[in-house]
Amino acid sequence: MEKIIDKKEPGSPDGQDSKLEELFLNELKELYAAEQHQLRVLPMLKKAVSSQKLSNVLASHLDDTRMQINRLEMIFKLLGSGAEAHTSEAILGITREAEMVIEGTRAGTATRDAGIVVAAQKLEHYEITSYGSLAQHASTLDHDDIAELLELSLLEEKEMDELLTAVAENYINKEASRE
Repeated sequence: MEKIIDKKEPGSPDGQDSKLEELFLNELKELYAAEQHQLRVLPMLKKAVSSQKLSNVLASHLDDTRMQINRLEMIFKLLGSGAEAHTSEAILGITREAEMVIEGTRAGTATRDAGIVVAAQKLEHYEITSYGSLAQHASTLDHDDIAELLELSLLEEKEMDELLTAVAENYINKEASRE
């Protein structure tokens, strides 16, 4: 398969990074900030839920998030760059929505838990999109070792999304519909 984008721009004898490499690094910094932000958001969500199953899923994801941050730091090292975070406006917006769900629902209800699942899945979908795109960019840029690390985090994010769906479908949503 022919590459659509070369790692180095044509006519760039000084070996400057391509625009895709620049985009890749910027998106990586934004994802790093998003993962760090989740270290604060997930405990807030966990504290607000009443379902023990949902609480356990969120606690498990907090552990995954720490591992994913470590992976991102390894990726920065592989790129010869210090780990740097650029604020993710998308994550801040999703967090504001999660706070509104918590404020707008009664504590101890399945309805609140259902809203928190939605908020958590929005976070997951942002991460799934980011990890998937970055893994593809890494492959295109011949950073195969980095692509593998990103794909590992992508799988974890997809698994978390599936767990959230299962908890919602099998427990929370049914109870919330009776409130």
